[in-house]
Amino acid sequence: MSGMGVEGGSGVGDTAGADVAGVPALVGVGGVVWEPAAGRLCCDPTALAVLGMTREECEEHPESLAARVLAQDMPRLFAEARRVLDRQTDFSLYFRLRHPDDDARWTHAQGRVLRDTDGRVLRVVGVVRDARPDVEARESHAADPTGARHADMVQELTTALTRAATVEEVTEALVRAGLLGPATVKSVAVCCEDHGHVLLLASRGFPAPVVRALRMSRLEDPLPLSEAIRTGRPAFLDDHAALLEGYPQLRRLLPADERVGYAVLPLTAQGRTFGAVGLASEGGGFPPRVRTVLLALSGTIAQSLQRALLYDRTREMAAGLQTSMLPARLPQTPVLTLAARYRPAPFAHEVGGDWYDALPLSGGRTALVIGDVQGHDVHAAAVMGQLRTALRAYLAEGHSARAALSRAGRFLAELGTDRFATCTLAVLDPGADEAEIVRAGHLGPLVRHADGRCAWYPVAGGMPLGIFPGEECPSTRIPFGAGATMVLCTDGLVESRTADIQEGKDALVRVLGAGPVGAGPVGEGALEPLADHLLTAVADPAGNADDIALLVARRAAAPDTD
Repeated sequence: MSGMGVEGGSGVGDTAGADVAGVPALVGVGGVVWEPAAGRLCCDPTALAVLGMTREECEEHPESLAARVLAQDMPRLFAEARRVLDRQTDFSLYFRLRHPDDDARWTHAQGRVLRDTDGRVLRVVGVVRDARPDVEARESHAADPTGARHADMVQELTTALTRAATVEEVTEALVRAGLLGPATVKSVAVCCEDHGHVLLLASRGFPAPVVRALRMSRLEDPLPLSEAIRTGRPAFLDDHAALLEGYPQLRRLLPADERVGYAVLPLTAQGRTFGAVGLASEGGGFPPRVRTVLLALSGTIAQSLQRALLYDRTREMAAGLQTSMLPARLPQTPVLTLAARYRPAPFAHEVGGDWYDALPLSGGRTALVIGDVQGHDVHAAAVMGQLRTALRAYLAEGHSARAALSRAGRFLAELGTDRFATCTLAVLDPGADEAEIVRAGHLGPLVRHADGRCAWYPVAGGMPLGIFPGEECPSTRIPFGAGATMVLCTDGLVESRTADIQEGKDALVRVLGAGPVGAGPVGEGALEPLADHLLTAVADPAGNADDIALLVARRAAAPDTD
């Protein structure tokens, strides 16, 4: 609920007269904040109207709200509320509420439960709206077969928007909703205002010329989305001709014979219109009931999009911070080519401690490093940056692989942090057809030899860095001949919530064995495609909760003597 200013710690519940949700009354959606421990319920004016409460009742007698829920709805509502408070984060509830005029009205509430680090409920943040249009549509199913479907789609879309974390997910929810009954959503465009320009965030189904025009449009341009952001007014155009008549500049971008209806919804949160959504439907315009539903949902769409924008921007900043600490370029030699990949964890606020590095050593050797600092936060990333720099310095000074890793462990302990780190250091020596491996609590190397054999080498290892300062890890030498490929990775690539790490390691062996390794000279092989292939074919996006670092090295094949 980032659009409500709650997750950022704005203290919404501290003032009874606070604008709780920042959702304008125009769209009929009101904001509510409930703090169970304090027995405090705060509602904005729209929420008070939806709930049929006065400001005094809300602040001094919040328990009166529960007393007005219809008795037949209480068991279901109580069971659902208990389940949400015990285990869930997001919720979406329908119930009947008796108003002071004795009118029982269907009401819809949705929102999020915010907890402390121990899982205790701090506050419940949500929005409420009059759900009678939903129920009336459902009850009129016999006269209008699309009515019940509208109500179902509203509930499905509301649930999907509550769960959507990114702008792409918000867009997909709108496409999949099928809000238009017999007609279907053909195209969706989602945009926001950006310093006088219209920033296209996502689109589906619109022709390429329209997408290009949207990307280059300004707020003052006479275009539907620009106008909606500028004025804050929705627009419904019953057919293609109406669109072209109102916006003649679109004639050169859209075919003239399409049977399409259009809806343009301004997105308003905290009293400010910051974006707009454009919908195109097959089969003509939008009937009055659908227009009402879309207008009511525009507040929910606005909040979902605002939350998604915050998520995307936070994720981008986290990934940028992490990436800035990794090497900008990898050293390449006439006999050795390298490729690396980094993928952040799938959570916006998390910055990981995974890293990789490579640097040339004397005698034509190359050192490869892969590691992971404990934790997923800015502290882990900072420790990672310091540790990577220290290990790089020890290797550049000419210390052996064992000594360099031992000094790095002592350095980590002396930082005074409570973090430990795992690490594998591989020194590749093409002149000796071998690699020296030193491992500190990390995965060992996976090697594919020129003849196609693939195996994880069971190299000896020591404890993670920082646990026993000064301890030297054992060193193991393994073959690394001409045409061989070595893969070093963090456990995020092969471990997930849905599979055991051994399953992931076995899968990586199979993928490497069949992957596009390449057999030509260095620089002409398929190492970059191989790195992409390993990352996409093995990592499980649904079950992965960790960031991933991957480093791949391939030695040039032996020259053809025939």
